[in-house]
Amino acid sequence: MLNNIVVKSNMLNKLRITFYLILLLFLVDVFDIFQTKVGILKALIYCGVLLMPIPLLVMEFKRSLKWTEAFLRKGIPILVMVLLAYLDPLKVILNMGTWKTQTILLVDKNWNNHKVEFQLKDIGAFGYSKRTVEVVYYSKYFYVAKSSNYETKNNLGTEWIKVDETLNEMELK
Repeated sequence: MLNNIVVKSNMLNKLRITFYLILLLFLVDVFDIFQTKVGILKALIYCGVLLMPIPLLVMEFKRSLKWTEAFLRKGIPILVMVLLAYLDPLKVILNMGTWKTQTILLVDKNWNNHKVEFQLKDIGAFGYSKRTVEVVYYSKYFYVAKSSNYETKNNLGTEWIKVDETLNEMELK
């Protein structure tokens, strides 16, 4: 009996840790702090944040029916479900796509990972979102968007090299 309780508690702890990690990655992506070009990773994060609060909340209530015990353990999944209902889950699903680079416009003269790119994002039946963005790549698949509405003027003194290299990651004709 005691062994069964320990196994359920251990599984609940793993589910909690996974949910909070996915929630952190979701918030980092939503607020454009850190982005990825790996579509499957972003899809797992978005689907996880949509689906994981329900079983986590059920397991929390199954473990303890007291509201006073570990209020945050129950409150955070409830808050996430309310916020997702407010944001509309369909909009969350439509934002699941990753930004794909179509053209590299400018490259920093001193640092090749600092670029200005024209990017597209497939939003399903609504077509494509477009943006010209200044990005800093930390690897081939992970980057930070420094400014989502890049203008041609340069306020920071960065020396840019005009490249106009077409990558066509969306594979459009």
